[in-house]
This record gives sequence, C-alpha cells and structure tokens, in this order.
Amino acid sequence: MVDVNVTPFEIEVRTRAGDLVRADVYLPGAGHHPVLLAASPYQKALRHLPGVSTFPFVEYGPMQLYLDNGYAYVAMDVPGTGRSEGRWDPVSRAEGEAIHDMIEHVAAQPWSTGAVGMIGMSYYCWSQWNAARTRPPHLRTIVAYDGATDAYRDWMYHGGIPIQGFLNAWLFGSVLYQHQLGGIDYRECNKHEFVYDALTHPFDDEWQRRRSPFWELDRVDIPVFSIGVWGKGPLHLRGNFYGYERVTGPKKLLVTHPDSFAAAQAYFFDEDFHRAELLPWYDHHLKDVDNAVMDGPDVRFHVNGEGVYREADAWPPADAEPTTFHLSGTRADAVTSLNDGSLTEAAPPPAPDSTSWSYPDPHWRAGVTVFDQTGRPDHVARVTTFTTTPMDRDREFTGHGMLDLYASSDQTDMDVIVKLTLVPGDARAPITVSRGWLRASHRAEDPELTSELRPFHAHQRAEPIEPGTVYRLRIELLPMSFLAATGDRIRLEISNNDSLVADAPMTHFYGRKVGTDTYHHDDVHPSALRLHERPRR
Repeated sequence: MVDVNVTPFEIEVRTRAGDLVRADVYLPGAGHHPVLLAASPYQKALRHLPGVSTFPFVEYGPMQLYLDNGYAYVAMDVPGTGRSEGRWDPVSRAEGEAIHDMIEHVAAQPWSTGAVGMIGMSYYCWSQWNAARTRPPHLRTIVAYDGATDAYRDWMYHGGIPIQGFLNAWLFGSVLYQHQLGGIDYRECNKHEFVYDALTHPFDDEWQRRRSPFWELDRVDIPVFSIGVWGKGPLHLRGNFYGYERVTGPKKLLVTHPDSFAAAQAYFFDEDFHRAELLPWYDHHLKDVDNAVMDGPDVRFHVNGEGVYREADAWPPADAEPTTFHLSGTRADAVTSLNDGSLTEAAPPPAPDSTSWSYPDPHWRAGVTVFDQTGRPDHVARVTTFTTTPMDRDREFTGHGMLDLYASSDQTDMDVIVKLTLVPGDARAPITVSRGWLRASHRAEDPELTSELRPFHAHQRAEPIEPGTVYRLRIELLPMSFLAATGDRIRLEISNNDSLVADAPMTHFYGRKVGTDTYHHDDVHPSALRLHERPRR
C-alpha cells in the first residue's frame, strides 16, 4: 500500500480561468518546508492504492520518504478531474497554467519555504513539462521521470499511425472508468469529449500543439533532471530525450534499466533509487544543500545487453559515429520469417533486389503473432526480417538511428512499423532495443528539426503515394544504447501491424489495409539501417 503516516488536508485555488481546483497537502510536521507537487487526472482520493501494474495510474513514488526528509507533498487533481472543477483538457497549456497557479498558491502558504519542485512519473511527468513551460516564479526545479513532451508524436499518432491500445487503456481504464466507479459521471467536466477530439485531429495542428510542451521547452531555464526508461520507449522515452535537449537551464539526463511498463512503475517506488538520484537533486535545488549533485557527467545511460551504466557529456555521445547496414534479399539463415533477409555492411548489389509481402496475413492471430502446436507464441514468423551475421567483435550502438527505406505499394498509402532487436548468440531471449513508425503519406520532414540520423516529420497533411512508385521513407528510430557482443546479431523487423502480445499496450489501429508492399534494396535503392556506433575501449 502507498501508506503515509500523515493525514492530509485539502486546499483549493481559483485559477486564472475561473476553475476551482483542489489538492491534498501532506506536511512532515510544524514549520516551513520546501514543497513537492504532483498533478494528474487520476484522483488524489485514490492515492491509497498500491503502486503496482494493476493500478498503472498510481505514480506518486515513495511519498513517506520525502516527508521523512522534511518535504511537504502536494497532490493535485487537474481541472475537470477528481475534486477539481472546470473542463478537462488533458496536457493542454491551460492545464499547465492551472498547475502554475497552484504552485504559486502553495509557495505563499505559511507552511512553505516558497521553494517548489515537481515530482511524479508518466502523466505526472507530462504535468511537470507542461507547468514548467508556463514559467511559475516559484518553481525551482523538475525531475521529469518517464514523461512524453509531444502529444502527437509520442502518444497519439506514431509516425502518423493512430495509437489504439494505449490510448484506449489509458483514457478509459485510468481516467473515465475510475471516475465512474467513484460516482462521478464521466461526462462531467467534458471528460468524454477528449475521445472525439483525438479522433478529429489526425495532424499536428493547433489542438495538438496546445498539449505538446515540446514547442515551448526552450523557455524553460530552471534546473531539469530528465530520467528516461528504456522499457517505456514507445510511450515516453522520446520525450525525455527531446525534453533534455530543448530546455536551456542546468540539466542532466539519466536513462535507466527497467525493461517494461510494470518495471518502470516499480522502479519509481524504489526508495534506494530515490535516495541515490532524486532526493539529492531536490536537496540541492530546494534546500540549497551543497552536495555536488551538479558535478560529474551530464549524461548517464544503461547499456542494454551489457548491463552497465556509461557516461557522456552530451547525447548522442561525441564519439558516436554513423554506421550503415544495408538491407539485402540474401538469406541470413537466422530466423523463420516471411523472407529471412540480411543486413550487411557490404555495398548493395547492382541487380534489382526487393522483398514483397501481402497483408493481412491469414496466419496472424494476435496481431502479427502466431502460435505453434504447443501454444508457444512466435512474433517474427509472419513479418519481414533482415539480420546481420554474428558479430566478429563487441560493438556498442549508442545514440540515434534511422531506417532509410525505399518502398512501394499497390495501394495509395502504406504503414511501416519497425522493431530493432538484439539477438544474443547464446540462449538468452532477444531484446527489443528500438522501434520506429511511419505512414508513407506523412513522409514530409521538418527541415529545421531534422538531423542526419533523426528525421523529424512534419505531419501537417497527407500526401498519398502513387501505386507502383518507389518512395524514400526515412523512419526515425527511438534513441538506443546496446552492446552487440561477439556472436550476437542485430535483427530488423518490418511489418504494418503490431504483435498484440509483444507490443502491448503501444499498439496501433490496423484499419482496412489490404494489399502488397515492396521494400527495394539495391544500388539504385540503397535501403539501409543507420545507427550511431561508439568505439569500444
């Protein structure tokens, strides 16, 4: 249970928009205290529930630890949720302004020192990015653990492809049904309208940008500690990297090892983790403790497949250089898949070379996953794959990545869903180390935000493709760090559908796709996987 030895009291604030918003205050005792504020739509009344994967919306962390260390903890219901009035407008700038007003209110209370920080993971982290862009005068720091910054690209439309699994589970399971169980009609405060709004904004328009702190993070000059989690890659990881990159004040980036949604939540309740990383940060920035927390490297990251943390002065690390693996139709003899193609560092062949496949595959059972006679799932048997030969030396791939894919279809659009997998040379299970997505009609890039290994797609309009015409699709891969040890392989998996087993909850709406897609890989169409690689010392 998420128990604390303190009975809270409720406060309320009339925001600039006229909404009456409420929060619970937990005090460590008499006197003046620095404040940690957590804000979400998950109802502060549910704080007593255990922080386990059954209740993914319980994301406060070890509250008692902070009370024991002299911090006041404030848990806020954002407008239109729980005990707060107004219209629910998730992760919008207006919601950030309401949090801003609560921050300034608690900073002026007699039990507060006036120094306020923010805390919490996932939505609570979105709230941190969101409030910080409004620049509350008394907000001294944020610790952004596991939180997106771009509503469109991070959690509504991956590469222009609608996200279905997470959006449904989050909106209904964590918000609407939970309010209904508490006797609050989910139509109150317009909470149900978000369903329709999300469906009617399929491009990165003004509605999307109002709920994307990304575009204003260059205004944030307070100290920021951005903590990403490899296991939450398809939802929040990109936001932690972009957030770190765009803020302009003192900042640090840590990318941690939990390898799943549930593990990321459990890690945020680990008191040892908080004592080692978050508590010293808050002590320095909210209590002015001289603990050297700002010394040392700016970037630390866990290397998947090696199980160690490494350090750098920037992301990507300065010594990371692009490495290219070309797609090839030559069989890799590595896996049972639709094609068992190869990834090779050799130049592509002069003769035409391509891989075609048709969909929907009649063998698919749980998305792309099929099951053998014993019921064992196979996630790659019915997708296209391209695999390297076993590595002849240890190789570390840390930084950004991109799939440069030349593709055609007999349809007027095509979806490309990519997974990058580390396949150990021994009996260990494969590890998904990165992912990417792109709808071909959304292939246009924003030249100001695009870099060599990181295309940034504009998503302003749809540009249908001409059946039979080959198009160059540059697909952003999520940041990564992994060691491909001697004997390991790297596998690229490409489809237009997800595994409902391996990829849940970050699965996408399949729609009505029926057709044949072709991936071209020859000297005229040099499709390639491009990754940052670091030298091994």
